[in-house]
Amino acid sequence: MSTDASDPSLPARPAVDAELVRKTARLARLQIEDADIPKLVDHLEKILDLVGELGISDDTTQSGDSISATTDSLDVEAWRNDEPAAENQPGGPRDSQQIGGNCPDWRDGSFVTPRVVGGE
Repeated sequence: MSTDASDPSLPARPAVDAELVRKTARLARLQIEDADIPKLVDHLEKILDLVGELGISDDTTQSGDSISATTDSLDVEAWRNDEPAAENQPGGPRDSQQIGGNCPDWRDGSFVTPRVVGGE
């Protein structure tokens, strides 16, 4: 599987090899077996190819009707104001102590998670 080298505006996609799979697994703190690496290389290649196809798709027709590309039709003026939802609206205010009672570690109104970057 390869990238489309005919379009110089597209950044070159990194080559997926065993070392990239090991590095990605280490960063994601995943344990993988050496026997699984060739299969993971293939899966990552396919994922990157699909993402590449999504990013360069110029097809803006739907059922024979022409439609504008999503990025061209965004009307920023039509976006809603960024205001908090009211108590009676979906996503509205919630009791933080009730929410915190459902998690393993809750301090000062925030979820506490294990450190991921910078050591144990």
